Amino acid sequence: MSYRELPPLERAHRALAELARTGGRLAEIFENLSHWERLWKPEDKVWNCVQVAAHLLDVELVFAYRIRTALAEPGQTLEPFDQDRWVDAQRWVERPVDDVLAAFSALRKTTWTLLSELSDEEWLRSYVHRERGPQTIADTVALLEEHDARHLVQLGRTAEQARQARAVA
Repeated sequence: MSYRELPPLERAHRALAELARTGGRLAEIFENLSHWERLWKPEDKVWNCVQVAAHLLDVELVFAYRIRTALAEPGQTLEPFDQDRWVDAQRWVERPVDDVLAAFSALRKTTWTLLSELSDEEWLRSYVHRERGPQTIADTVALLEEHDARHLVQLGRTAEQARQARAVA
């Protein structure tokens, strides 16, 4: 049985275990990157490493809100957000990346703690996403884990490209 075929609660609990590791993985990637490498972009319209990390922070904030809304006010309709505008508007490239990583880790810890204490009934509470329709907390956590995984791969690839670009610069 594939991950996507698992029952929603089992999939969410597996995703929760992975979510606990994301902050450490982010810190590892940035640990050996120079300031130049953190800001290097493979193409003009592609995010650099700092922007990817900032996007993960934004998504953590948005998903934390969605989870808390489903828990406290089930059935609410929530809007999507424009990820590019959020990353640009906050000017994270002008600040130390450690601020992004610290904010991400703190928020992830509080959300993870909340999720780890939910009952089965609470995992199935939902909100309505304007584009995706009804989303349970379990759905949201599984989506968040998939999102983290995708961007950690992107971040690792961009970091490696930045190291290679630095070596020839």
